[in-house]
Amino acid sequence: MQLGRWVVLCLPLLLAGCVTVDLSVNSRGVITQEISLIAPQRSAEGMRNIFQRYLGQGWTVRILEGKGEQRTVYAWRTVRANPEAKLMPGLIVQFRRHNHWFRATYEVTLRYDPTELLQTPEEKQVASPRQVTVRVRMPGRILTEQSNVPSAEGNMVELTLDPLQPTEVRVTASGILWWRIIGLLLILALLLWLLAPYLPHLLQAFPRRTVRVVQR
Repeated sequence: MQLGRWVVLCLPLLLAGCVTVDLSVNSRGVITQEISLIAPQRSAEGMRNIFQRYLGQGWTVRILEGKGEQRTVYAWRTVRANPEAKLMPGLIVQFRRHNHWFRATYEVTLRYDPTELLQTPEEKQVASPRQVTVRVRMPGRILTEQSNVPSAEGNMVELTLDPLQPTEVRVTASGILWWRIIGLLLILALLLWLLAPYLPHLLQAFPRRTVRVVQR
């Protein structure tokens, strides 16, 4: 039953499709997971049913229009990964946040174990020729020197993973805590408003410097 599930799931991929996984992480550790699969029109409905049975509860699956005879099977859900969550079989994510004065550091660790997902030689053979594209969007600028990714563009990193190899990816990002900056500005504005009636008296309390003009 498990082999049949995977053969049916991967057959359109082997023919003409590709799979992309998008992970969008917000500052509170809530992750929106999206999976897009391009498949021929004749097999799109079957792929949608397989997605719904395989991914389990909490997922929404739709079929989107594509070019010509192609269709996109699109699935998404939202999960809280603070501190840890299981995104799908074999894939676990951890989220950590460290607050500083006006900045925060966000760290996401993805651990993929193929032994939980691919358990038979037939399943491994079906998955062997494929590569999976994973895009991770962070709530701040990615710090490549503190991550184990080769490169990044702003707050996004794109990876190409081998489904047969165990993988651990760590992505660290830095963002500005705007709510703290806005809160500080509001407090300063409130203090100025409260002190406004007393400012003239405070200014008069300071001695004024007199300038003597000498006429020749």
